[in-house]
Amino acid sequence: MKKIIQIVTLFVGISTGIFAQNWKPVTANVGFKIKMLGSTVDGKFKGFVGTVKFDPTDLANASIAGTVDASTVDTDSNLRNRHLKEKEEFFDVAKYPTLKMKSIKIEKDGANFVGTFDLTMKATTKSVKIPFTFKQEGDKATFAGSTVINRKDWSVGGGTWGMGSDVTFSVTINTVKTN
Repeated sequence: MKKIIQIVTLFVGISTGIFAQNWKPVTANVGFKIKMLGSTVDGKFKGFVGTVKFDPTDLANASIAGTVDASTVDTDSNLRNRHLKEKEEFFDVAKYPTLKMKSIKIEKDGANFVGTFDLTMKATTKSVKIPFTFKQEGDKATFAGSTVINRKDWSVGGGTWGMGSDVTFSVTINTVKTN
């Protein structure tokens, strides 16, 4: 009996290692769009660091988490970038150096997925739902999703005249399987 338990334990350990799908982010695009005086302003962040554990057949154990360096915000305008980085009503990167996102639940939605994430900007964390796709080719996969958030929910932008409240937030993570 002891031998059978050891064999079963070994098999479970091996199969867990074979079927667990950990993905290492190799590149990422984290961006946003917002209306300012009727024009669309595009922005992006660099410095993504994250972890991805995802198996489309085992969503109960799936997780996606990441951070970006707030000081890398880039809108193709040096003056606007400096304003976004330095002003307390915007990102105030000296005080809040990162933006964070961590899944709390991932569900199937037709051919795609919806993640419920805790999104932290500045000192505020709120849950957001982000629909996303998962495209796998061999040992490479891309996760891509976007959602609309209200910047005021995170106290970003204050009462800036002419600035829209809705921000389209998008994330694309290119990964390689690590096991």
